[in-house]
Order: sequence, then C-alpha cells, then structure tokens
Amino acid sequence: MGIWKYQYFVDVIDLKSFTKAGKKNYVSQTAISQQVSQLEKSVGGKLINRGNGEVTPTQLGRIVYKRAAEMLNLDEEMQKEIKEYFQE
Repeated sequence: MGIWKYQYFVDVIDLKSFTKAGKKNYVSQTAISQQVSQLEKSVGGKLINRGNGEVTPTQLGRIVYKRAAEMLNLDEEMQKEIKEYFQE
C-alpha cells in the first residue's frame, strides 16, 4: 500500500474535509474519497464518520490516524537524512 493513502487519510482528519484534503494534495475530492475507502477495506473497518458536514475519526480511525501520522513523520525524517547524506 502506498504512503499516499495514509497522507490523504491524515489530511482528511486534520482538515476535517475531503475537499480541503484534495486541494492540499492537488487531487480531486473523489480521489481522496476513493483512497480512504481503499484504506478502510485494507484495514477491515470504517475509519471516518461522515455526516452533517462533519468528518470525525471512528475509534478504529483514531488508531490508524496515530500510526499513519507516525509513519509519515518517519518518512519525512528519512527523506531529510537521505538529502543530508548526498550533500556531504
């Protein structure tokens, strides 16, 4: 599974909007929704409560959010270290 699914999911939760997450990542709201749906299928459960214009994580969503955010932070740190390596 690509890291983008996790980025999109984290952005949806952080921004409380599929549309805003799409704009941030330069993709359509539909693309964000499809990626989150695929992530839900891969983990085996609903990650986001959608309704009344609100987007909130489910209990499972909070678990996935926490670990996804950690993975994204690790990826960012790794990219920095790789860049520093090549600047030496």
